[in-house]
Amino acid sequence: MPSNAPAPIGPGPAATRPPRQDRAVAYVCAEPDPVSVAMFTAWCEQRAAGDGWTVVETVVDPDDLVPLAERPGWQRVTQLVTEGQVGVVVTINRRMVANCATAWARLSDLLQGLGVVLTISGARTCPPPGQPR
Repeated sequence: MPSNAPAPIGPGPAATRPPRQDRAVAYVCAEPDPVSVAMFTAWCEQRAAGDGWTVVETVVDPDDLVPLAERPGWQRVTQLVTEGQVGVVVTINRRMVANCATAWARLSDLLQGLGVVLTISGARTCPPPGQPR
């Protein structure tokens, strides 16, 4: 189960470059079952395409019992965010990155502070930077 604490995003409080609002990373945390991973990835890509975002990379972690900050895939997501390569993180549901609504909100706020949208494939849960919640 993911930790309640928000995962660190990069080495400091700000990204090194402004995020690319038209580019997204798809993040999936699922058992290494090729059918599930392919389905989850497709859902993320459909969500991104529907909002006009290009998925530039899909990152998969195999174990949601590992704390988010310690997952190699999430570390790659944070790298993409801090380098300004993406402006959107799309995942299947909040349980991929948080174990409760409070942890999800903290992580959403942290990413939004960097100008990055965190969303799930079902519905936008964090508005673009500058938009009211």
